[in-house]
Amino acid sequence: MPQYLIPPGNIRDGEFFAGPDEANHIARAARARAGDEIDIFDGAGNRYRAEITFVSGDRVTGRVKEKLPSPEYATRLTLCFAVVARPALESILEHCTEAGVDVFQPVMASRVQFDLFSDWERRSSRLGQITAAASKQCGRGFLPQVRKPEKLDDLLAAGGACVFASSGGQSPDEAARALAGTREIKLFVGPEGGYTKGELDFARSRGALFMNLGLYTLRAETACLAAASALLTRLG
Repeated sequence: MPQYLIPPGNIRDGEFFAGPDEANHIARAARARAGDEIDIFDGAGNRYRAEITFVSGDRVTGRVKEKLPSPEYATRLTLCFAVVARPALESILEHCTEAGVDVFQPVMASRVQFDLFSDWERRSSRLGQITAAASKQCGRGFLPQVRKPEKLDDLLAAGGACVFASSGGQSPDEAARALAGTREIKLFVGPEGGYTKGELDFARSRGALFMNLGLYTLRAETACLAAASALLTRLG
């Protein structure tokens, strides 16, 4: 059963109402009617089974019947990925939301070929729509956060546990053992051509851990999904 995004302010006293966009989806795309049951979530970690009581135009209301499980990994993972072209960027957001990433942090590094800084305000709304759609599809209760691009050096200098997806690094099992008990991790995936030697040396000087993803070279979007899944499924 698909779930629909209802902001926390639209769920009160056991009742809910959908905003125009979501109401349109429920009423016209899904052709739901009064009496139908749907799953809803508020983006803040809560999911519910609900019954529609009223459908008209761009307004849908109903009552909450029961709270549903909202499983989340205990490890809060921030995916720090080198800025990529739009198709790959959208793929990263969609599939890594499904994998359990909590925060998406685009990274500006020496070999990054694309600029999100100058166009961020226009693009950010679209990026949020992608993570929302993915959250609906996969049954998450939380909406991941998509942050404005930052420079690699600044993210490393901010401290915290950092992991770089890199050939020659530890296996995912070894990396997970080294990170046992760590609840907040920044996972870095590089641009086409990888991070420069200077960038990697700086990461090592800041205590970053390096993890390999197998025998072959992966596309950026594939590497993001593989690395996020490898850590989250092992750390829980």
